[in-house]
Amino acid sequence: MSFSSDVKAELAKSISTARHCRIAMLSAMLSMVAEVYYRNGCPVGMSITTERSVIAGTIAQLMKKLFSIVPEASVRKTGSNSRIYHMAVLSPDSVCRILETLKLSAGRKQEMSDAAYAGYSCQNMHIDRMIIQQPCCRRAFMKGVFLTSGSVSDPNKGYHMEFVCSNAKRAELIESLIRDFKIEGKTVRRKKYSVVYIKDGTMIVDMLNIMGAHISLMNMENVRILKDISNNVNRRVNCEAANLNKTVSASVRQMQDIEYISAVKGLRYLPEGLRRLAEVRMEAPDASLKELGERMNPPIGKSGVNHRLRKISEIANELREG
Repeated sequence: MSFSSDVKAELAKSISTARHCRIAMLSAMLSMVAEVYYRNGCPVGMSITTERSVIAGTIAQLMKKLFSIVPEASVRKTGSNSRIYHMAVLSPDSVCRILETLKLSAGRKQEMSDAAYAGYSCQNMHIDRMIIQQPCCRRAFMKGVFLTSGSVSDPNKGYHMEFVCSNAKRAELIESLIRDFKIEGKTVRRKKYSVVYIKDGTMIVDMLNIMGAHISLMNMENVRILKDISNNVNRRVNCEAANLNKTVSASVRQMQDIEYISAVKGLRYLPEGLRRLAEVRMEAPDASLKELGERMNPPIGKSGVNHRLRKISEIANELREG
């Protein structure tokens, strides 16, 4: 299973016992995947189609607990590991009761009344904010939205959470809800869908906490900690490697300058302090500035060694130019 599937499986097992939170969660789920059928402007049936058993099972469970309704269900195999789950509520009274309780209302009633029979996606329906007034209900609502239309990438590969909506108004609602929790999401148009996404790893962890996916949260935090440790180690190794390369390059350059002076003028051409340092460098080509200073008699500091090596380099360049 993917990390996203693990999150959804965990969320499906943590349904609130509070009726108002169950209403908010079911309202979110049906508003994303259900379709209501109307005859002469009146609802006569509801259809839910999904490719995930966890979604179908959670919706059926919530319908039974809230309304004592068991939807008619069927499964169609579409591949070796894929299924299409279809559920239907065919009683007009039951559909009306569900819509009224979940505060889902259709727009364009005049257009629907003009058609003898028409289907209407619940994503185009209006959600009354009365059902998400309380923070706990907003959490339950976002849990339902994630179950039906959300996904989150494997934290080992990157940080990305998104909610896919079929229209811009639903995306605006989701973006405003997560903003209420101090989480910044952005909306982008992807083909015919509006997608609300979060890229920040810390905010994704906060979102998992808000929805109640605490086990997945801990798993993601463990991955983030290991990645941070690995990145810090890599940075330190790279820094040490860069310093080593810098030291080796400087040493090679210094040796070339000293050898050039020795070949052209001889080391006695150098003042005594520079000549002694040149001899020490020739004796210890891999030594650091600190080690070179300790080999001098009397010993000198790193800045003194660096200053004398620069003077040797200047003398070598003058000889080359001359």
